Amino acid sequence: MSKTKSPTEQQDDFGVGEIIKPDAAGNAVGHKDKALDLLTSHPITFDPNSEIAKRVLRKIDMRIMPMIFTVYLLQLMDKNSLSFAAIMGIRPDTGLTPAQYSWLGSIVYFGYLGGEIPATYMMQRVPLAKYVACMCIVWGVIVAMHAVCHDFGSLAAVRFLLGFVEVCVAPASIYITGSWYTKEEQVTRVSIWYTTSGWAAVFGGFFAFCLNQAPWFRWQGLFVLYGGLTCLIGVICFFWLAVSPTEASWLTEEEKVVALERVRGNKTGTEVEKFSLPQLKESFFDIRFYMIFLLLVGTGLPNGGLTAFGPTIISGFGFNVDQSTLLNMGSGASQVAGTFLALFIAKKTNRTVAGIWTLFLACVGTAMMLAIPESNYGARYGGLVLTYQFPICVLFIITFMTAGVAGSTKKFAFGAAYQIGYAVGNIIGPQTYRAYDAPNYYTAKYTMLAFLIFTAILIGCLGLLHKIWNARRDEKASTEPDDYEAQAVNEEFRDLTDFQLKSFRYPL
Repeated sequence: MSKTKSPTEQQDDFGVGEIIKPDAAGNAVGHKDKALDLLTSHPITFDPNSEIAKRVLRKIDMRIMPMIFTVYLLQLMDKNSLSFAAIMGIRPDTGLTPAQYSWLGSIVYFGYLGGEIPATYMMQRVPLAKYVACMCIVWGVIVAMHAVCHDFGSLAAVRFLLGFVEVCVAPASIYITGSWYTKEEQVTRVSIWYTTSGWAAVFGGFFAFCLNQAPWFRWQGLFVLYGGLTCLIGVICFFWLAVSPTEASWLTEEEKVVALERVRGNKTGTEVEKFSLPQLKESFFDIRFYMIFLLLVGTGLPNGGLTAFGPTIISGFGFNVDQSTLLNMGSGASQVAGTFLALFIAKKTNRTVAGIWTLFLACVGTAMMLAIPESNYGARYGGLVLTYQFPICVLFIITFMTAGVAGSTKKFAFGAAYQIGYAVGNIIGPQTYRAYDAPNYYTAKYTMLAFLIFTAILIGCLGLLHKIWNARRDEKASTEPDDYEAQAVNEEFRDLTDFQLKSFRYPL
């Protein structure tokens, strides 16, 4: 076998990697995926239209999707709980100043930064499903602990711990989705569990409205309720969640092989519990690693502000507490509807166009909040509803990662870039809401508009980059066909990266 090259040496004349030849035994470079043993011991002739393939997909949808959906929903509800508590009395009850409240919105993401490296390490060293389930239980306890906090210091501590523990949710959800679903299916499935960003506002507003009718223990009850629900789903995931087909006790051996054959064409593998330093280095030489980071900063900044101040902004339009909680449900419902509209656009065009569309709507909405007179609070609320379309673009960024990045360590590295960018943006976001700007917060809204425009441009650049890379690979494949054939039997499950797999094509 030829000498292993560094990441810089591996990149060819169009920047997407030189093929790594198989050794004398026919094995391509890379760690063995757990799926490989199962496939070699149970060879089958796979028909994607067979009855068993359809049955396996139904089982996956009924088992995997509800758990990812619920975990992601509770994560968002837990983070958003502070914004509802703000209009339910937590500020006067704990003596928070406006500046301290803004910092509580940011501190949770300092926890993200602190927990990212340990979480990324642990997710490749221990069974991922059990790790995520245990973290669910721990962060559920932390959420419930908010109810016994009486000052800024104690709230800051639990907010930091919350971010430190739940940082694993997004990369784990991305990884699991990529292990179970084909590239074509991933957009729809990610869309389903990413509608939780809207459902969190709907359910959050409903629970806040109900608990606000209580004579006492209102915001405290919100945290206890959310914490208990999170602990419960953590226990369920511990026994039922499977990261890949090889772990699914609810599939027969034949069904496991069918599930693996379904995702063979992804060329991204399913599960390898082994760290690869070359893959980590390759991530740092992949320009998309930094683009993903910047994209999440661009969406994280408006998200951080609206997560902490969304109901407060609605209240500032002239609505009372009960009206604000109910109207927040409306903005969440519009986000759910917007997700399915964006999914339709993506199917008719591509991910890039759909992502830019959602950001365009958000820019229009932000401009409406800035330009419409304060007296017309109904129209300004309509602008806020449109602004809430921007998180939808993140689901397309996620599918760029699930379908466009191969190699177990490289996928986790990109997940880390995603989470760090998300944390940085969400740290900055609440700090743009200054007390002297209340209740209109014009500085925050202008900042949000600028970052939304930047994000739209960057998504366009990422889609264009993938298109260029695919065109160059297609051209190379037509002129050098031998070099672009499969590198080895079952190359899809040998933990190779997208740079190493010349047959790999990037999503648009």
